[in-house]
Amino acid sequence: MKAEHRMGDSYTDRLFQWMQTEEKLPIEYEQTIKPKVYKVKYEGLPFILKGYRRFHVIEKQVEFFDHWNYAYKIAARPYPFYDRVFTISKLGCDWALFERVEGRHADFSRHKDRKQAVRILHHFHRTTKGIGVLSIPKDPLYVKWERRLEQFEETKDLFTELRKREMFQELHACMSKRLEDFTDHPWGEVEERAWDRHEWLHGDVAHHNFIVDADKNIKMIDFDLLHTGPRLYDHIQLAQRFLPYVELRKSTLLAYFPHVNDKEIWWKGVLVPADLLREWLYGYRLSLREEASVTRHMRKLEKAWENRKKFVRYAEHML
Repeated sequence: MKAEHRMGDSYTDRLFQWMQTEEKLPIEYEQTIKPKVYKVKYEGLPFILKGYRRFHVIEKQVEFFDHWNYAYKIAARPYPFYDRVFTISKLGCDWALFERVEGRHADFSRHKDRKQAVRILHHFHRTTKGIGVLSIPKDPLYVKWERRLEQFEETKDLFTELRKREMFQELHACMSKRLEDFTDHPWGEVEERAWDRHEWLHGDVAHHNFIVDADKNIKMIDFDLLHTGPRLYDHIQLAQRFLPYVELRKSTLLAYFPHVNDKEIWWKGVLVPADLLREWLYGYRLSLREEASVTRHMRKLEKAWENRKKFVRYAEHML
């Protein structure tokens, strides 16, 4: 494909020229999704081409998918460039092809999409348990959330500047209290048990990692954060993704997760407002790069926090 169709991106031009002329790969550029992620045609069929700075991230996925017998039903799988060759290196990245699932991102404001996302995640957990591929240990969820709280504290002055100090204090107090409650659990034993059983987590259950096709079937994509750990973490974070759409129908959330065994610690995790901090910090960083308005993100946080407070009060009674 000609350079002008790639909008003058010299990195992309060099990459595809090398693949086509030097490697003689039957690949065509279609569209840039984001830096180092492209829609392509390979042998005339639709795929995603993705570049990795860290080889172990894609290496683990290739090995994992090789052992996962049900992947074809559930996920967008890695695809070889040619016989058993899944990666090629160029321009500081290891490049891999993935099946492209044509469709739309899941919409968690829709009951059916929420239900399907839970079902496919549960299916992923069940069919991958026992896969003995080496996984680099990751920090427990509460440690990740402790770091997020520290990052939130660093934005305190901005809340003061925008006359939202009271909201900062409320949110900080709730996060601290709920996180302490969640942390007070034998996570070391839970993590070790998950490790011994080879339980796998997707690691990023955002709506855009669930694709609904034209036949209303759903698949999961983007396994870059795949790792061994308690599947409860995925269930907690998926429930938090649903919260903005079910907070005002409080008993609804439970109905989506009948298969979660330890409901009490699951509830405690759902109640940690770490997702609000994540969205705030994302918006804050965009504003630092002048890609977004910080006051708009502050208003968004204020509205989300008002709804969450009501939900937390209700859910505390459930506990």
